[in-house]
Formats: sequence, structure tokens, C-alpha cells
Amino acid sequence: MPFRIKAMVGDINRLRVILVILFEEGFGFLIERVRLAYLLPFKLRLLRMFRRCKPVCKLNEKVVSLPERLCRVFERLGPTYVKFGQVLSLRSDIIPLEYINQLENLQTNANTFAYEKVKEIILEEFDKDIGQVYKTFSEKPFAAASLAQVHAAKLADGTDVAVKVQRPDIRGIIENDIHILFFLAALVEKYVKEIMYIQPVQLVRDFSEWTMRELDFSIEAANGERFRQNFLDDQRFYFPQIHWDYSTKRVLTMELIKGIKLSDASEIVKSGGDPYVLAINGLDLGLRQFFIHGFFQADPHPGNFLVLKDNVLCLHDFGMVGYLDRHMRDTLAAVFMSFVEKNAELTSQKMLHLAPNFSLQAGEEFAQRAMPILSTWFYSKKLEKSFAKMFYHLVIEGAKSGLYFPRNLVLCSRALLIMEGTGLKLCPEFKLYDEVAPLFENVIKEKFNPKLVLKDMEMGIIEYLNILQQLPENTLKLIEKIEKGQIDVKIDKSEIMAIKDEMERVNNIRLISIIIITFLVSAAIILRLEQQTLIFGFSVAKIELVVSFVLSVWLALIIRKK
Repeated sequence: MPFRIKAMVGDINRLRVILVILFEEGFGFLIERVRLAYLLPFKLRLLRMFRRCKPVCKLNEKVVSLPERLCRVFERLGPTYVKFGQVLSLRSDIIPLEYINQLENLQTNANTFAYEKVKEIILEEFDKDIGQVYKTFSEKPFAAASLAQVHAAKLADGTDVAVKVQRPDIRGIIENDIHILFFLAALVEKYVKEIMYIQPVQLVRDFSEWTMRELDFSIEAANGERFRQNFLDDQRFYFPQIHWDYSTKRVLTMELIKGIKLSDASEIVKSGGDPYVLAINGLDLGLRQFFIHGFFQADPHPGNFLVLKDNVLCLHDFGMVGYLDRHMRDTLAAVFMSFVEKNAELTSQKMLHLAPNFSLQAGEEFAQRAMPILSTWFYSKKLEKSFAKMFYHLVIEGAKSGLYFPRNLVLCSRALLIMEGTGLKLCPEFKLYDEVAPLFENVIKEKFNPKLVLKDMEMGIIEYLNILQQLPENTLKLIEKIEKGQIDVKIDKSEIMAIKDEMERVNNIRLISIIIITFLVSAAIILRLEQQTLIFGFSVAKIELVVSFVLSVWLALIIRKK
């Protein structure tokens, strides 16, 4: 059996170390449940058998809870498990709140590694000595985390930069630990049925994909550049410049930004900053990421932001990001709109549209849970109105109902909650519910800007035109195959050509219908949000309505055509 396990996990000695630490921290019951007690050292097995060994469940004579002990397990097991704990803290939809609260406190500052190792990594990545790559390079890092540490340096032209250097051999360590995590997760799914709902194997799979991306610093660099381009014209936000010639998969060099930590409200005020403005701008930054770009910082805690002169917010960490596709952004916008309009039934329905492949029973149970919560929240005069908490609460209630929302939506809900918490720390009178409506309206106005709508419509037209252009050729190929006997069907050529003509007519109808709907929707939005939009002195909404009428007449003629 040990040989078989070794083939599965790669390093049976590392597995034994993990089991010993789990046992010492009071998780012996879990080791027994997954049938791995025989891998414990003989002494521990003997003591366990005679019940002479009590797991370490106290710290400074204080009884330690199970969530606290789990955090201690992760810290003792090293960077892979610290990172795993941090990722678990993002999954409040399936991880109990008492565990989330403890996992969020996992140590982010790690031990530093020697400067000699830094020089070796620089040499391996650039094939040059560190002195040939950088003009100056600080031997002592100013920050260290589970995957890397950061040094201050100067480029040849004197530019101040921050250099993020990956820990030596960290990829091999993490890959080996992930194999063990997969093995343990599979055993938990097999033998511990009561926690099947958290989907242990899928959790490890998500963690593996996420961490492997984080280990490639070129991906983080691309994330930073994408944020920078998305907000290039917005002077309220700043993103450090990436120095691509000095960046690789294991070394990331970016502009060194000096500012005040967003968490230091008193220092912000002393420097002339306005906490309220920063809170509003931070919320607006998040909403634009969620609804316009579909690309957001998944862990926007205050430590990832600096405050610059004139209340400029600087985001300087791009490792953990989330993605929302167009469908999810549009549906999420509908959820937010129903929140603003206090429509409980519509909110519940739109939330269901965000969850793929749910059962009828799960949908009904979620509706039963959501409706009283929403009604109380909308109409209670004593209940504190927190838009973020309500959305977050609905996502968690969905999981309790067996309704699993996509991971990126969970990350989005948590990011919104963190943004509200940060805003409250900066400015205690900050109320997300009161501020979100006007900000959300501005974001939607930008989302449905006529130029953007026209651009999307052009892309749709191009797609349908390609289909139409290929249709005659594909039809002729089909006829040739029938003539050569490659397709055994008995249909007259004239029938095929009639089908071709009808398909072209139907596609024309679809294409024109899409254009008409697009114009009508755009006109309705403009009339609701911005009635004074003009082109050459004419209202854009009225122009779109006229064009829609003309196209409707054309559509009617095509439909009548036989």
C-alpha cells in the first residue's frame, strides 16, 4: 500500500510530515476517517492506541478552536498551505464563516531568503550578473510573501523600480504539495460524506490553476498592463508601469510607487487627503471593473492600495484577479438594478440566472430563502442597509440551497464586501447603499454608451455576414457531395436550392431583427439616462427610433416574401 500511495502523491515522507502536524494540532479524528492512521510514526500510533497522547489544542494555556488550529496547520506546513488557506478564505459561499474569519488572518509576511539566492535567480533568468541588469539593487527586501519577496532597485537610467523575485525551487515544492492535496481531497470526498458539499477535489483543482498562474510572473505583468490600459484616461487611479525588458516568469520589475497605505486614515488626512473621496473613488473603481471591463482585482484589501497626491488611488498588486464574461456582467447589472429599485422578486429571479445548471428543487429553495431576506432588507427602517452584505448574503444562501454560483461571482461579491469595509474604515459615515445608486447609474450609462453599443453591434453584424457569405459555398459543397453519392439522401436539387433561399431569407430576418432590437434598447437607455445626447444637432435616441422604423418596414417586406 505505501508504494501505491507514493506513486499517487510523489513524496510519501512529505505526506507523513503533513499527517504528523495534523495529528499534533488535533486532527487525529480526520486522519482516522480517511484511513491513513497507519502512516503515522509507530510511536504516535502506539500512544494513540493506548490514548496516552493528547493533541496540542492549547496555546499559552488557552483552548484553541478548530478553525484556529487549522490555520496553525497551514502555517506550519509552509508556503503552499498558507496560500491554500488564503484561497479558501475567498470561498465564503462554501466555507463556514468561523473558518473564513481565521483564514483571513493567515500570515502574509513570510521569512526572507538569502541575497545570494536572489543573485542566482537573476543570473538564471537574464543570463547576466545582477550588477549588469540593475544599476543598484537593495540586498534587503522590503516585503516578503509565500511565493516571492520584493527588493528596491534602480535601472540603468536611474528609474526607481520594485523587483519581485520568486522563491527558489518554489514551483517544485508547490507542485509536489498539490499532488498530495489532490490525494487527500479525494480521500475526504470518499470517506467524509458530510462535507461533500464543499467539493474538496474541485477546491484543490481551482487552487492548482490559480497558483500555477501566480507562479508565472509574466501573467501578473500582463494583468497589471491590462488594468493600466483599462483606466488610462481616468486620472483618479494609477497603476505602476511594467518594465517588460526586466521581467520574466520568475522576476517582475515594475515602477516603484511611494505613497500612503490606504489603511492609514490618519496619515491620509495629515497629508491633505480626503477619506470620503477615496472611499467613493474606490467603490467606483470596483463597479467599473465588474460591469464594464469584466476584469477585477479579486482581493482588494487596503494593503494592495496606496494613496498618492490629489486623492489618487494606486493599485499595485495584480496576482489575484477575477473575470466576468458579458452574460454575467449583464445579468449582474440587472441584479443591481433590481436592488436599487427594491424589487425582491426580480432580484431573486436574476440571481438564479447567475447560477448554471441548478436543480428545480435548489431554485425553489433559494427563492424561499431569498424572498423574506430581501423583503426585510428593503423595507425595514431599523436594519442597517448594506448593499454589499446583502449581495454577499444571497450568494451564501445560494450555496446552502445547493445553488452553486460561479467562482468568479463569489470573488466579485467578496471584493464588493471588502470595498465597503475599506470605505467604512476610511470614512465611518460612508454608506454603500446610499452611494451605489448614482455611481451605478453612471457606470451603466458608460456601459451602454452609443459608441460601445455600435461597436458591439458591428461585431455582431460581421459575425452574421460571415455566416451568410459562407452559406452559398457550403450549400454548393453539400450539393456536390449529394451528386457524387457521398451522402445517401433522396432529395431533388431544386428542393436544396429552395432550402438555400429560405435559409438566406431567415438569416436576413434574424440579422435585421438583431439590429432593430439593438437600436430600440439603446434608444430606451439613452432616453432613460441621458436625453440630451446629440449628433449634428439631432437626438441620438430619435435617430435610432427612426432607423428602427425603417428597418422594421424592410423586415416586414422580407417576411412577406415567399
